[in-house]
Amino acid sequence: MTDYTDTIRSFIENEMAGPGPKVTLSPSDSLIDKGIVDSLGVQRLIAYLETEFGVQIADTEIVPEHFETISAVAQFINFKLTAKG
Repeated sequence: MTDYTDTIRSFIENEMAGPGPKVTLSPSDSLIDKGIVDSLGVQRLIAYLETEFGVQIADTEIVPEHFETISAVAQFINFKLTAKG
């Protein structure tokens, strides 16, 4: 299983954290509680993941447990890539 944590963290910290001081996130930080990911942010993150990893994310897969933390996103992507073959 490949660890995509750093790739995903880099995108979130550099592209989604907004203006101001650079945000440093741990893999277990809540992206929702820290205000990094809201409903629009989830859509932006999904667009990135689909492009970066070549996966399709169904509406039924857009649930908080898949997008709560960087670790959760990385695990979800590993699942999607494994299922894709």
